[in-house]
Amino acid sequence: MPRTSFAAPSPFAFFAAVVIVLAGVLTGSMIQGCSSGGSPFRGLSPSRGSEEMRGIWITRWDYRSAVDVERAIDVAAEAGFTDIFWQIRGQADAYYRSNLEPWGEELFRDKPNATDPGFDPLAVAVSRAHQQGVRLHGWINVYPLWKGTGQPKDPRHPFIRKPTWRLIDQTGQPQPQNESYVVANPTDPAVQAHIAAVCRDIVSRYAIDGLHLDYVRFVGDMLPEGKVYPADPASISRFYKATGHRTLSTPADRAAHDGWVRDEITRLVERISSESRRIRPGIELSAAVWRDPDLARETQLQDAARWLEEGTLDRVLPMIYTDDNAVFVRDLNAWLAVAGKKPVTPGIGAYKHKPTQTLEQIRLSEPGAGYCIFAFATIFESVNPFEPKDDTAIAVRTARRRAIAAVQNSERSD
Repeated sequence: MPRTSFAAPSPFAFFAAVVIVLAGVLTGSMIQGCSSGGSPFRGLSPSRGSEEMRGIWITRWDYRSAVDVERAIDVAAEAGFTDIFWQIRGQADAYYRSNLEPWGEELFRDKPNATDPGFDPLAVAVSRAHQQGVRLHGWINVYPLWKGTGQPKDPRHPFIRKPTWRLIDQTGQPQPQNESYVVANPTDPAVQAHIAAVCRDIVSRYAIDGLHLDYVRFVGDMLPEGKVYPADPASISRFYKATGHRTLSTPADRAAHDGWVRDEITRLVERISSESRRIRPGIELSAAVWRDPDLARETQLQDAARWLEEGTLDRVLPMIYTDDNAVFVRDLNAWLAVAGKKPVTPGIGAYKHKPTQTLEQIRLSEPGAGYCIFAFATIFESVNPFEPKDDTAIAVRTARRRAIAAVQNSERSD
């Protein structure tokens, strides 16, 4: 079959076009909803203070060596980011020296026979961030135990060593492995104690500026339909004792079960918060939360609005990852309505956007407490194996970071 005569543009032509478009964005000509009608957010000033956050999430896939760590911190600081959310726990593992959990396997992607990376990534990150004058938040995934259908290589891993920590349904079967996460039972006192110990260990040994909780919710979107979790005998006994219910057969029973799980998640967050502040006064407690507070509470059993109201958290970062600006505005407004005076820093899913839209949502974030971009490898070059490395992808990342740096550096000089 003959080839079409269409010739794809070169990556250099593509890059030039992107830069031209971004130049328009930077002058404000393409920002929707803010050009003539004022702020789309009710009753809030669009002005941004000098202390508001310009954050970025850096994942566990973005570094494997001390050089990778220092480079990531350096380029983020140079681009104008004030806060780095640095992932140090992904799936009951450690990207720092720990006696409680095994090393994260991503550190050994290039050296599969190694058992020690030869450096402490978190120690390097904290030191470099403070040299660069940026705040570093230790980012942990709270409930995930393992990702994918394989097995951990280290026999000490909790997924292998603590099989009773997994979610068990009403038939006695554990949550099946899948392409996403298998999670720990959030109502199990042993699980709660272990996660709290992990957080105490981190906060007591590293001079982090914040502790950032992710996946601190009931990850129901990863569970088979028609199953009840947790429904192992020990969990059901605790549920009956806590609520007075005696079955799981009615809608009222199921609603009470959801409420009990929600309260147990809150119990852990309260414990982490109080213990962390006792060890390191002044540390900021934050969480990556579901995009809408009502959905967070009802579908994810994540009572994050309560955590803000009661002072358990200092800040929420709602994950408003969307390519629909109207949805972004709507969900940010919903969080602002329940947060009182507590900071709401919207998470911007740059990976979903053309470069121009990331800048639009940065502008639309103005009524909140800054913004945080997901994620580093969407903007910067990284060892992250899931980001394409072709010329076109590199050109897009280059355009994104130059534009974002220009916006952030202009804010610093305002």
